[in-house]
Amino acid sequence: MELSPIVNIEQVQSESKAKQPTRRPLIHVFTGFRALACLWIFMFHSTLNKMDEIVKFHIEWVSWSGAAGVTLFFCLSGFVMVWTYGDCEFKSTRCYWSFIGRRAARLFPLYYFLLLLSIYDIRCVWVKNKSCTREYFILIVSTLLPVRTWIPYRLDFEKWNAAIWSVQTEWFLYLVFPFLLRLIRYLLNTTKISLLSNINNKTKALIRLYFMWFIVLCISTIPFLFRFTILDHITNTAYQFASTSIIYVSPLTRIFEFTLGILTGIIFILKSPLDNQMNQSDINVVITSLSNDKQQQKNESSSTSISHTNNSHLRYNCHCFMFDIYFLLGLLFFIFICAPLLFNEPMFYGYSSLICMGPLISLIMCTYLYFSAKYSLSLTSRLLTTSLLINMGEISYAFYCLVDTLPTIFLLISGKNEDSVIMKLFAGIGIAVFARHYIEMPFYTWANRKLPKCQCQSQ
Repeated sequence: MELSPIVNIEQVQSESKAKQPTRRPLIHVFTGFRALACLWIFMFHSTLNKMDEIVKFHIEWVSWSGAAGVTLFFCLSGFVMVWTYGDCEFKSTRCYWSFIGRRAARLFPLYYFLLLLSIYDIRCVWVKNKSCTREYFILIVSTLLPVRTWIPYRLDFEKWNAAIWSVQTEWFLYLVFPFLLRLIRYLLNTTKISLLSNINNKTKALIRLYFMWFIVLCISTIPFLFRFTILDHITNTAYQFASTSIIYVSPLTRIFEFTLGILTGIIFILKSPLDNQMNQSDINVVITSLSNDKQQQKNESSSTSISHTNNSHLRYNCHCFMFDIYFLLGLLFFIFICAPLLFNEPMFYGYSSLICMGPLISLIMCTYLYFSAKYSLSLTSRLLTTSLLINMGEISYAFYCLVDTLPTIFLLISGKNEDSVIMKLFAGIGIAVFARHYIEMPFYTWANRKLPKCQCQSQ
């Protein structure tokens, strides 16, 4: 009688994963989150500029918490980076510069196009009888490099387009991402995130990840406390604004949000049904080669049962409902309670940093990202993946860069101020569509063809 070999499903699963490409599917709900954050920040900037509709209807409080959209962007960036490049080892300089080159090709074409459109802000360079101070030259050079937010110097961030500070900070985070990733994997005692997916390694890795996540969250209170101290104790308005701006835009502040996004992404990878689900074709090939027909039938039925169990998350359930409630209550808290209270009551003004940066807002945004990706059939995730928000999310970077420049250009051309939020919104969408299709994507596509390919991922 021929003996049937015993097949270890978990071992087959880990071996098949090791042979698979490391590219993971897109999480479309994140595109919707980019649209949400972009529109939130747009409303916040419109409030600062006191545009007609906002002043007329007294709805400033709707967007006072719009700075939370910036935190959402940085947390989302960390999550997406580790989701895309989590298994890249970054051992060679070729691989590092391949990654950096592609990130630069995505950021800088629009960045320098924006500087060109808003060059009127630094007209002191060529206008007679208008002196350029040392501060102006530092601002110009550091903006062109671009490292303006890296310098702890009291520069006028309103000059030469205030919105681009986040691009400079994001560039810093891209440069340090490979080193952050290697440090985290070293602390997790692995070379690839996907190797932690088997049951033996997963439990220990998750415990370490939760601990690291908590430590980073605690450390993120340090810049928040500095900003709170300045707002609460310094009365000089100019010094207060300059000092809080340095803290707000500094990459050393935002790196905690970025790192929390990375750790949240790794936790999601380890707990994701998509990552835990077995590749049925690979398993069936191995089983066929090792077992007889009777044993094969048993293993197939067993794997079918496992697949059915793993797919149980693909329906609306109580967890989806709880996430929908949590998401809705969070937005209502920010918009209707927290923002009006902190900005209208002088005694609470110093606490306004709570909804601009710091551990509270990072915690909320990371949980939003995690649960929206996990419960893809929740009403929140469905809303964020509607075609309207997906399309808006795809042009969100171009929209963010260009929309605040349009009123200045309109003023230069017509000599009139355009104070309509609606007109600014539609004009911004129009120029963002143009910029994405004719500036952003052509440069990025060209860079993907010309730059050397990174060979550190398994193919």
